[in-house]
Amino acid sequence: MKVNVMLSGRLKLDGYGQGKPENGDGTFRLTLPEGSTVQQVIQGMGVPSNRVAMTMLNGRKCQVEARVKTDDRVILIPSDVAALWRALGTMNMGMESVCDF
Repeated sequence: MKVNVMLSGRLKLDGYGQGKPENGDGTFRLTLPEGSTVQQVIQGMGVPSNRVAMTMLNGRKCQVEARVKTDDRVILIPSDVAALWRALGTMNMGMESVCDF
């Protein structure tokens, strides 16, 4: 199965995902076995787990144990960008669904 992966902030700037096929929207196309999890997406992109502070699956915050399906969109977010999400949530900007961690 193939999923679309967006590397946010420093993860992309630091060069993770190099060598993976890119889509036209800035995401990478990653091939995984059926039944894979977000943790396996992180590993498949070559990103150290400790560099990922927050994960999103199809626009909603998720845990790394969440299962992915074909054509899902996974966003891997480092701590600096996750801090921005937290700040927006505390300003009550309707971001509670992604900032409740």
